[in-house]
Amino acid sequence: MSTLKLFNKLTSTFGQNIGSRLFTVGLYFTAPYFSTCRPKIEQVTPGKAKVTMGSPWLNRNHLGTTHAIAQCNLIELTMGMVAEASIPSHLRWIPKGMDVSYLKGATGQLTATSEIDSAEFFRLNTYPGEVKVPVVCVDEAGDVVSKADIRLWISEKKKK
Repeated sequence: MSTLKLFNKLTSTFGQNIGSRLFTVGLYFTAPYFSTCRPKIEQVTPGKAKVTMGSPWLNRNHLGTTHAIAQCNLIELTMGMVAEASIPSHLRWIPKGMDVSYLKGATGQLTATSEIDSAEFFRLNTYPGEVKVPVVCVDEAGDVVSKADIRLWISEKKKK
């Protein structure tokens, strides 16, 4: 079952809050490292993903703000959700790099959002090739604390 279908099935069956929690916990079995930032996947649609993360002490640095790599973890997860929900079934993606800007000390709950025009983004005639997926991370006040462009390599899936 695709990422998007599974997210929709769980949130429609169990409600948004419990369904998104179940989906997030299930993700830990596929990509366990993401569990280290204790995210909650709030929204997954073609072209948009939103993921939140609290501020447990494990994610804080010596200044008491959310560690840069915890933010990167949240950012990469958000990119992965929008890519999975948006990419045509005959294509695949893999990250090649990430350009991140830390704009403000991050405290409290963070929300990362990625929005793309999936029809434009995954045009058939441009692959294999590289695309950039933007992600913006805001704090509870709505201030941008970090933002990133993640470079993905898009190619055809290998035929079995």
